Formats: sequence, structure tokens, C-alpha cells
Amino acid sequence: MNKRPLFLKIQRLLRPIWIICMVSLLYLVNQLIFFMVLKGAIKLFNLPLKIGEATSNFLFPDFLTYLLLGLLPLLLSLYLAEKFLFRQKFIPRLFRPHSFMFKDICFGLILGPFLFSLLFLAFKSAGWISISTKHTTSPIPGSAFLWMVLTFIVSAFFEEIMNRGFHLPVLASSWGLPAGIAFSAFLFSLEHLGNPHINFIGLFGIMGAGVLFATAYLVTGSLYFPVCLHLSWNLSQALFGFKVSGFSLPSLIPLEINGPPLWTGGEFGPEGGLAGIILMLLGTWLTWLYGRYRYKNRPSVPRQKQENCDHT
Repeated sequence: MNKRPLFLKIQRLLRPIWIICMVSLLYLVNQLIFFMVLKGAIKLFNLPLKIGEATSNFLFPDFLTYLLLGLLPLLLSLYLAEKFLFRQKFIPRLFRPHSFMFKDICFGLILGPFLFSLLFLAFKSAGWISISTKHTTSPIPGSAFLWMVLTFIVSAFFEEIMNRGFHLPVLASSWGLPAGIAFSAFLFSLEHLGNPHINFIGLFGIMGAGVLFATAYLVTGSLYFPVCLHLSWNLSQALFGFKVSGFSLPSLIPLEINGPPLWTGGEFGPEGGLAGIILMLLGTWLTWLYGRYRYKNRPSVPRQKQENCDHT
């Protein structure tokens, strides 16, 4: 008598894992196809590119890698999974137009520089940073800045569509919202296991960033805000001279971090230190406040239209 409900519970529990595994498999296959096509094009046209190899600076090859081996295979995999594999739509509309769209974009682009301005001032007042005389991070030439921005844009779209647009709603639909947020943030941190100088606090910090971006998605119901916040978060770290998840990038200010690694994050950057985690908590609180502002100022539904909706 009770076997059927138990089976349904197990099926509901395992369904998001099944969906994520199948889409991940599709993604790996599509990534391999894109990689082979790209390698063939490089060889055919004798292009001076090394796709798929890690570089210390985000230049054109890195942008191409994120675009052709990351974002495009992911979008194709999600389309194929919904259209042919599961034959149902399990991903919500992520970029639907709405009345707060422009404000979401602006607030996301502003919040990152604001937070890292606070961090820079806090480190400066504590005597933890100084202008580098070793010139460890190069001043930004125009081409490097352009490709760095484009790379951050593509990576923000890729990681937000993957984690907040796909993992979070799929997990939350079966496991509930708190578990969906926690596990999608955990998967987000695992994606950074290959980053230079990664450690336990760094993984925990990336999880905190995942919660921050998930909050940005939940309070707006679309990806405009989290994509722009993700972009401004990474770009602000680079421009202020901080390391971005273990990577040393061209910056406006060649910094030397002299403070305790437990607080500054050391070689991994602010996301691997207690100060960065506090910054994420502050960003999450400000994001929640912005969500309250949106809720209080949402467009009111006309009474006649509301009555019609009530009768249907």
C-alpha cells in the first residue's frame, strides 16, 4: 500500500540529479564537438591561437574559450534537453522584459564597485595593502582591458545561466528553496576546484558568492541583476588590483597585499578570506534590501484586471 508513495518520493528526490547529470553529459559532448571544430578551424586557417590552455591574463583566446567551449555548448545542451530529451520546459524564462529591468542592470553594475571600494578602504586603513614597487600586475593596455571585460561578460552569462538559471530552479522544484540555494552554491564552488591557490576557505567563499548571486536572482525573478552583479564583482576585483579567484589580472592599481591571509585571502584573493566573506554577507543584505524596494514599488494591478483574474 505504501510502496507507491515511497517510490514517488524517491523519484522526486532523484529527478533533479538525473536532469543535471544528463544535461552535463550533453554539455560535455557538445563541448567536445565545438572543440574539434575550433581546432580544425585553427589548423585550416593557421590561426595563432591556443584554445583551452590556461593563461595568466584574460585576452582574446580566453574570451574565445569561454564563448565557444562554455556558453554556446551550454545553451545548446539546455535547448536539446528541453526539446528532445525531457520534452518539457524545466528552466524558467531568465531574461524576460519587465518594468525593473533597467534598474536591476544598473544596481548590479554599481553594487560590485561599491563593495570593493569599501574593501579597498578597509584594507588601506588597516595597513594591509600598498602600491607595488615590483609591478606584479601590469597596467591595463587597451586591448587587454577590452578582452578582459568581454571575457568577464561571457563568463558571467555562462556561470549564471548554469548555476542560477539551471541548477537552482531544477533543485528547488524538487528539494525546496533552501536546499536548492545551498546545493546550487555548492556546485558553483566545485566548478572552481581547478583555480590557482584554491583552499577550503576559498571554496567556502565561492559558496558565499553563490548564495549572493542566488539572492540576486530570487529577489528579481530574472538573471539581469545576478549577471550584472557577477560581472561587476569580478571586474571590480581586477581593477582594484585584487586577485580574482586565484588569477592575477591586469589592474589599474598594482597592489601588494600585506595583511594576514586568513582575512585577505592571500594568493586566492578576497573570496578566500574572512573579509571577503563579510563583504558577501553585506552584499547579500543590500541585495535583500533592494528586493524589498522592488516589492514595495512594484506596478499595481488595475482593479478591473484583478477582478477578471479572480473570476478565471
